[in-house]
Amino acid sequence: MKKLFFLLLFAPLLSFAQNTEGAVTYTETIKLKIDVPEGMDEAEFRKMVPAEQKVSKLLVFKASECLYTDAPEQKPGGTDVAFNSDTEDGGEVRMDFKVQRPDNKQYRDLENGKRIESTEFFGRFFLIKEEPRRMKWKVTAEQKKIAGYQCQKALLQDTSRQVEAWFTTQIPVSAGPGEFADLPGLILELSMAGGDRTVVADKVELKPLDAKMIEQPSKGKTVTREEFNKIRDEKLREMGAEPGGGGTMKVIIRN
Repeated sequence: MKKLFFLLLFAPLLSFAQNTEGAVTYTETIKLKIDVPEGMDEAEFRKMVPAEQKVSKLLVFKASECLYTDAPEQKPGGTDVAFNSDTEDGGEVRMDFKVQRPDNKQYRDLENGKRIESTEFFGRFFLIKEEPRRMKWKVTAEQKKIAGYQCQKALLQDTSRQVEAWFTTQIPVSAGPGEFADLPGLILELSMAGGDRTVVADKVELKPLDAKMIEQPSKGKTVTREEFNKIRDEKLREMGAEPGGGGTMKVIIRN
């Protein structure tokens, strides 16, 4: 009888632990807004060039930490498209189109508020260590189901970025894809820049994790966030691109 009482007493604790450990597979979609090169037929160009890029991502999490990376089935690299096109003046041009995805891993220590990101930028790897400020959210009454979980909508505050998150208190872990966190539940969907970039959970698995599944990234030259942003912006200026917020991918078009 004493053993039975012991199991009943700790059953709620076991149930809570099962809801704070597991893995989420997301589909990340980025819309590609690319101007038509001078002299090319727009309709033909739009037919050949992808309108968006989809990537499978994985978040493994515990109550104390999480890691966001490419899913194991996701192929590395990016998208390559090569095609010939007739110009308006009767000539012909060959174009090589490349969308390159960086190799990126993002780790978060949820207990101590620390974050480590290993990211590739033009073939160089950087290791960014920081203690980011807590994100401020406005939680709304709007609700919907995502991957079988009841979720609530929240809007990021005190920033110029347009970010909409959907989180579930059924998984009481203050984490989410990439840098996004600090809500009273796991984030299962994100929409940024009016839907130009979205991250949506496809599958949630609550299960005990092998300790090796959550390892802190260690690849790259250690820099602060400010130092990385300066390196990134200088490189973008060299290419004639607009600095300040890029770095998620690069688009190269060669004649």
